[in-house]
Amino acid sequence: MAPLNGRGPADAIAIEVADAALTLLPDGAVHWPDSDTLWLSDLHLGKAAHFRRHGVPIGSEPTMETLHRLREQIKALVPRRVLMLGDLFHSDINREWDPFAGLCEEFRDLEWVLIRGNHDSIPEVLLRESGIEQVDRLDEGGFTFTHDPADLQSDFGYHVCGHVHPGIRLRGAGRQTMRLRCFHFGAAQAVMPAYGAFTGMHVVTPAATDRVFATTGEAVIEV
Repeated sequence: MAPLNGRGPADAIAIEVADAALTLLPDGAVHWPDSDTLWLSDLHLGKAAHFRRHGVPIGSEPTMETLHRLREQIKALVPRRVLMLGDLFHSDINREWDPFAGLCEEFRDLEWVLIRGNHDSIPEVLLRESGIEQVDRLDEGGFTFTHDPADLQSDFGYHVCGHVHPGIRLRGAGRQTMRLRCFHFGAAQAVMPAYGAFTGMHVVTPAATDRVFATTGEAVIEV
């Protein structure tokens, strides 16, 4: 898994995984140029509305922030496909579905593929109306895409997944610490950071041979 110099924007990092060139982007997405595909995981749209129904006063800003970042990323990279690695919507469909459906309509020439996640219970009719194909597993190139790291099987290619919202704790001078979302690459599996603006984080403990790339939202840094 070697770095590739001179590839991608200055605030991203380009690496090679499973003989494929990938660009890790500061917002938590991955660009796979050879397949002209944008990967992202765990948007958890509608989570704020879910909390509001249970009496927690949270506005719709997290969903709108997430969709704004995705819109700008699509405009910048002009991919032919967006591959979402599960947990697109947090729970039952609510009114926060409409802005995402509008984004799909805005970019209706794109292929939208959703790997089914544990939170995904979106009615098939809504997915079809928005041009989204939903599958449980996708094998392409040297990769196998599912939602959960626990899905890894012996017949998989290099496994790409999400679900756990990986993060890394960085320590500074004294007792200062900071937690950042991260891409976690192991020998057989990569775990994507959560793309959604309103998600939690699970601090990972990487093996000595793993590679971890923290994202600040503005840059990607290998740690």
